[in-house]
Amino acid sequence: MSIGVHNVGQGCIMFLRHDEEYVVSFPSGYGRSIFTVPWIELGGTVEITCQKTGYNAVIQFHTKPMIGGKKHQLTAEVFPPNERKPFMTVTGEWNGVMTAKYPNGDQAVFVDTTTLATTKKVVQPIQQQEAFESRRLWKEVTLALKNKDVNKATSSKTFLEEQQRREASERLHSGQTWKTRVFHMEGEHWAYDHSLQKRMGKKN
Repeated sequence: MSIGVHNVGQGCIMFLRHDEEYVVSFPSGYGRSIFTVPWIELGGTVEITCQKTGYNAVIQFHTKPMIGGKKHQLTAEVFPPNERKPFMTVTGEWNGVMTAKYPNGDQAVFVDTTTLATTKKVVQPIQQQEAFESRRLWKEVTLALKNKDVNKATSSKTFLEEQQRREASERLHSGQTWKTRVFHMEGEHWAYDHSLQKRMGKKN
C-alpha cells in the first residue's frame, strides 16, 4: 500500500550578495509499503528559475518501477539564458551521490549528500507549543506511527482533518476570516512576514 502527497506552491531561495532570487517548485512525496517496511520516495518534475539571470533547471525525480530499477534516482538539466540546450546534466541519487556531465564529455561529482554536515532541528517541547503548531497538532498521529499502530494513526488523522474542515465551514458561514500571524498573500502565493531581506535591512 502506498500514499502520495502533491506538494503545491513554491519556495524562493535568495542570494542577497548577488541580488538573485530562484523560484523552486516541489516534487510529490510518496510513502511506500505502509503495512510492511515503510520508505519514502520523491517523484515528479521540479523547476528552478531565476528571472534576473535567466538561468533555469528542470529536475525529474524518478519513482522506482514495480519491477527492477533503483530507488531515489533523478536527472536534471541546467540551461543558460534563452537556450534550449543544457550546459550541464546531473544524474544520480538525490539522497546519495550525484554526478555532473558536461557537453565536452567531462564528468565530476556534483554533490555527495552523505558527506554534507547536518544541523539538528531545535524546537520547543510539545507542551510549550501553541495549540495550532504542527508538532502539537499532529502528536497523536506521530505517536501512533512510532508505535506502528496504523489504525490509530488513521483514526487520529481523520479526526483532526474532520475537525479542521468543520471549523473552516463554521468560519465560512459566520463570515469570519482566518487571521494569519506570520504569513501574508503576495499575488497567488503566501510570503513570510519576516523575510531574510527585511531581517538584513534589505528592501523587497
